[in-house]
Amino acid sequence: MTCWKPTMPLAWSAAEMERILADALSVLAQVGVECAHEGARQRLAGWSGASIAGERVRFAPAPVRDHVERMRARHAPDPLAPEPPFSLGNCWAGLTYCDPETQAIRPAAERDVIRMVRLWDARGLSGVVPVQPGDVPPALVTLTAERIALQHSRYLGGQLTVTDAEEVRYLIDMNLAAGRRYTLMEEVSISPLRLNPHGLDIALQFLGNPDVEVLITGAIPMAGVTCPLDPRSAIVQAVAERLVQSVLCEALGTDSGPLTFRVEPFDFQYSAIVFGSPEWCLYHALCAQMSEFLSGRPARTGRFRSTAKRPDSQAATERTASALWQALLGARHFGGVGQLSVDEVFSPQQAVLDREILQYVERLFQGIDAHTPGIDPAALIAEGVAAGSFVALEDTARRFRGMYAFPEIFRHWNLGRWRDEGEPEVLAEAWARAQAEIASSAFRLPEDQHREVDRIYQRAVRHVTRT
Repeated sequence: MTCWKPTMPLAWSAAEMERILADALSVLAQVGVECAHEGARQRLAGWSGASIAGERVRFAPAPVRDHVERMRARHAPDPLAPEPPFSLGNCWAGLTYCDPETQAIRPAAERDVIRMVRLWDARGLSGVVPVQPGDVPPALVTLTAERIALQHSRYLGGQLTVTDAEEVRYLIDMNLAAGRRYTLMEEVSISPLRLNPHGLDIALQFLGNPDVEVLITGAIPMAGVTCPLDPRSAIVQAVAERLVQSVLCEALGTDSGPLTFRVEPFDFQYSAIVFGSPEWCLYHALCAQMSEFLSGRPARTGRFRSTAKRPDSQAATERTASALWQALLGARHFGGVGQLSVDEVFSPQQAVLDREILQYVERLFQGIDAHTPGIDPAALIAEGVAAGSFVALEDTARRFRGMYAFPEIFRHWNLGRWRDEGEPEVLAEAWARAQAEIASSAFRLPEDQHREVDRIYQRAVRHVTRT
């Protein structure tokens, strides 16, 4: 039996990717990176191959190339591990909420955030909350989101922006009260080729603290704005910035993870990052291929991407096309679930529809039997002709369940069956399924821990509102 599966040719040869790496190393040696944080410069000064002139740090090519090899070895995948299954992840915290009852896009009230946190809890997800609370002052968003995550989910929390070290300490205490460990995320790399002194200052205060996990994240270069529009040059800069982030983490005694990176296209008509567009897919393909070359790991992580504001036809087109494209590049685990308008809007209906989209993509990548040994086509056709159809044939009965996907919402009814079923609307069914998932979340933080989290939260609120 021969199973045919779709594939896609890649842009670059191994020799060309080696030349891109060499160009990135030249950028680090000639241009370097701006680092205004004295403590970080001192740490980098102790890293072999770094040289400092004022606030500029440059890196000799050979030690950085050695670092790449160390990172490849450290994060090398198990060569015997099977290909991972298709799966859904979470998303970044949306700034607003697409109300599933009215389709109005509005700030999320606390009750909305709790329900969406429970939706993610029902799926067993960790990481940032899916939508930010919009009924509190901006200064209290992170604290309020953390309180909700701790009180209404098993694993969610952390990673939202914190700019004050004392607030971080309150967040750590809230997590300890709930029996959890806080995750602090600081984006320390800014395009083009600059390190964020404030983010570094916060991160350095908590590195080594056993009660907090510190994640140091990298830049998000935008083509034509914060990196070149020329695709190859954009990739060279992005690689250079990612290598700086990784070297910095090594100098700080932590790990930045596999050497993957991103470049986002910027739409000059609308002055915005464009998610899910044809240009996004093309840039992503270059990033995915070069990330795999740098890290030595297959590109297994993808994202649902769209600039649509609601779960509508634009969202369906951009999300399906970009998910299918990423799957062709090897992605199997997809984040950005329910995330719309880049990352401004969260929709629980879209979070359900994304599962339908992924099932479509998964079925495509299961492939189809292109040649089955032992089957005589003429004999099979003659058997069907004699029977008057092929429905009752043994070959049909044996194959049809494995041949066809059976979507839960995108059903293949004809018009008459759809009318007989009451003309169900896709968005209404998606919201009904989301509500059922929310109801299945049974987590309740024990009452004493719930009260202690509240007590620390109130202290933190008083601190934030005073400063």
